[in-house]
Amino acid sequence: MYGILRQGMQDLATWEEPRELDTDNEAVVSLYDGIKKILEKQPKPKAKQNSAIPREARHILRCGRILKVDIERKLVIITVMKTDGELHQLRIEANQD
Repeated sequence: MYGILRQGMQDLATWEEPRELDTDNEAVVSLYDGIKKILEKQPKPKAKQNSAIPREARHILRCGRILKVDIERKLVIITVMKTDGELHQLRIEANQD
């Protein structure tokens, strides 16, 4: 087992320099062009939008475990256990539907 692991580590340690594209080989050029066309058609990744919530309006309750989450129409109750074993309950109530 150790010999296999050691061989794998040695294989990872060897570094191969990137090779130049073989422009004389028609199949390689065709494959390269095909990949390039596919990548050009892919949609560009959208920039991640920041949350519209101002930093002051965010609240973080650090806890050891989230024990229970109850969701009703206008009420969310989250029960958590702090790392010292103390239980806390967070209630979020909506005043509109």
